[in-house]
Amino acid sequence: MLPEILTRNLRVLFVGTTVSRTSNDLGFYYLGPNNRFWGLLEYAGITPEPVVTPQERKILVDTFKTHALNDMYKKLFFEKKEAALAKHRIGLTDLNRRRVVSNDDEPGAKPTADDVGKFIRKVEKFSPEVVAFTAGMEIFEGCFKPLYPSASRNRGKQDFMIGGSEVWLMGSPSGRVRDTEALEQVFEDLAERIRAAA
Repeated sequence: MLPEILTRNLRVLFVGTTVSRTSNDLGFYYLGPNNRFWGLLEYAGITPEPVVTPQERKILVDTFKTHALNDMYKKLFFEKKEAALAKHRIGLTDLNRRRVVSNDDEPGAKPTADDVGKFIRKVEKFSPEVVAFTAGMEIFEGCFKPLYPSASRNRGKQDFMIGGSEVWLMGSPSGRVRDTEALEQVFEDLAERIRAAA
């Protein structure tokens, strides 16, 4: 299971549903073959340069296929990327930290009420400025509407906070999601929010 990147003083904590098998095998977050997360961060200006490039992903995939990707290399890669994110005060975690799954539709991928409770306690403890969910809209609403009735499937800033943290719903950056323009727009909106608070 990939470690969380979660510290105090974060500008934004990105939160997925669960760690994907591909990302876990390759050693870092959002490394599914068509996942657009890293490109969206750069596109919107949340990071000035790509944190994980397509070339780096290809090297990881190729070395994994030849069984040359060992734990030492994965650890070094993780630490390098963690340091790059720390410069921009960006954290990464998932709601369901119990399982590694192939996709969000797999049995056991859906976060439980206990997962959500643990997550909320972490957010209250570390208090990032913004918590941005890269989960599917239905999953987000199902997890948070019972606790925060104003939680909705609308992308962007939500009408509730977790502790002192703003809550944003980005939507899934997975290649299976087709509404690219809406995804780009919400990442641009978040980038504007982050710049305004700097």
